Amino acid sequence: MRIHAPLLRMTKAEIVREALRLGVDLARTLSCYDPDPRGAPCGDCEACTLRAKGFREAGIADPALRQ
Repeated sequence: MRIHAPLLRMTKAEIVREALRLGVDLARTLSCYDPDPRGAPCGDCEACTLRAKGFREAGIADPALRQ
């Protein structure tokens, strides 16, 4: 068995840039552990914190926060 995990050694910022290069609509993605009933991220959990850091380091606004 072989496991292919191309994101494993990438920083969050590198993952954001790669997703944009591949045309991923990041507004349709969510990392939050506790989104509100509409699906909006809480902005406080560890996943939200790591996601925000990745977007910030990539120099890109997180489109999921503008919905």
